Amino acid sequence: MRPNFRRFRFKHLQTSITVLVEDENSYEKVVKNVLEARAQVERAIAKEPLFYSSLEPLPEELWPKQEVPRRMCEASKLAGVGPMAAVAGGIAQYAVERFEGRVVIDNGGDIVMRCDRLIAGIFPSELGVKLEFDREKVYSVCTSSGRYGHSISFGDCDAAVILAEDGFVADSFATALGNEIKPSYGAKEIEEALRHFWRRAKRYIDGAVVLKDGYVGVAGEVKLVKANFDERLITR
Repeated sequence: MRPNFRRFRFKHLQTSITVLVEDENSYEKVVKNVLEARAQVERAIAKEPLFYSSLEPLPEELWPKQEVPRRMCEASKLAGVGPMAAVAGGIAQYAVERFEGRVVIDNGGDIVMRCDRLIAGIFPSELGVKLEFDREKVYSVCTSSGRYGHSISFGDCDAAVILAEDGFVADSFATALGNEIKPSYGAKEIEEALRHFWRRAKRYIDGAVVLKDGYVGVAGEVKLVKANFDERLITR
């Protein structure tokens, strides 16, 4: 049965999320999980400043013991980026895993869901990623951009999108992919960068999409569809 989702917005300091759940009580439970995850990250930053500032994976001896920051370190090591690259997708992943029910969390463009279908629009375009499963499952679609949002990116693309079963991993690899797409790249260079990226990333993710100046590159298992959506619904 298709869930009768209601849309809620929540903002706390740098965290700005949209939550789709069936009722307000469920929303409050999700927010509690989000705040718990964020508190773990804040404690890790207070104990080890490099956890926040490093743009490369931390040495394992510096990894925090608490679950969320530790999983951020694990995912960032796989992708070759700093731990904070996984923060938005990781917080969403943690919150969804600890909620018993159907839910979608959009944490500033990093989406983690537990449901059987979803079309996630890709800004700025009229495209969306269509997800359909035989059963409800936890899944993630995370995005990085060198042109939109406040995340650090050393690349220049409209969107680098990663599909994976884990939000920590998807968010880290979205940053890694975005870093690969340089300002001078045209279609040929993007295709080569995406092929190179996919060879090393396909063990950990299901698919990748790059949007830059009207070009769309795809690797792996991705179903793109036409998706007209209201930009006012974007979590900024």
